[in-house]
Amino acid sequence: MWSDMRSALVLLVLVAACGSAAPVPAPGSPLTVPQLEFAVIDAVGKPVYCDPDFYPVAREGGEQASAITRYPEIQADSATYATIVAHEHLPSSDLTDAEKLTVYRAWKLLRALVLTETNSGARYAFEYRVAASAAYWMVKGTVDIAGAVKVASRSASGPPPCPICLADSTLIATPDGPVRVTAIRVGMVVWTQDISGRQVAAPVVEVGSMAVPSGHLMVHLVLADGRSLLVSPGHPTADGRTAGALRAGDALDGSRIKLWELVPYGAGRTYDLLPAGATGHYWANGILIGSTLA
Repeated sequence: MWSDMRSALVLLVLVAACGSAAPVPAPGSPLTVPQLEFAVIDAVGKPVYCDPDFYPVAREGGEQASAITRYPEIQADSATYATIVAHEHLPSSDLTDAEKLTVYRAWKLLRALVLTETNSGARYAFEYRVAASAAYWMVKGTVDIAGAVKVASRSASGPPPCPICLADSTLIATPDGPVRVTAIRVGMVVWTQDISGRQVAAPVVEVGSMAVPSGHLMVHLVLADGRSLLVSPGHPTADGRTAGALRAGDALDGSRIKLWELVPYGAGRTYDLLPAGATGHYWANGILIGSTLA
């Protein structure tokens, strides 16, 4: 009798599975976006990104200072905070500074991974860079609302293109007058510097624009003669230094730096260009600088 009942049960299960036109929904509620992001990270690897605490110069106070400052903001996002605490196995009570640092590092990873909802609404697409075996890989795939991750492709990639360019309000010197950097196009003529140091006109051979990570800081330079510039710390000067390595009192383009400070950047992208010629130098807000595209 038991054998007959077991056979009938197996048959019933098989008929239900074959006769159903739609898949059986996963038990429980759909996962939240932060939970899905952790599912992807755990399956594929941590995102490699331009960490605002270290790129291109370390922030004053380091990650720990940022973690303490940002903690109330992270905690205010209750869904994300609860997901991080659970994933990192942290206590639900007050956290130590070291535990806040763990929260902050996990929060940065979640912000570096972007999930895009597909038309079906039942899954999200992802595309991001990971590091493995001393190499970088761009991984594409999807994750469904139950947290099942499917990798579609994995291709060799270089390191992340971190922003080391100009603010979008920067004016570029041209024979026809200053032009906003966002309006510069390949083929436009700008002022550049030839190998002997003379100012000459040359066409732009390349332009670049890059999204900036949340929290990106820019160097605000003010020269003694009144010229000023907002530029990423890693951007080169015409003499081979970087904006982040400069300090008040240093010489720059025939003047002295009166003010050097790091300030938050509110726009979404930074910009650069490369004029034809031997140097790649050009004038931004009247200050001679180098190009990251050379």
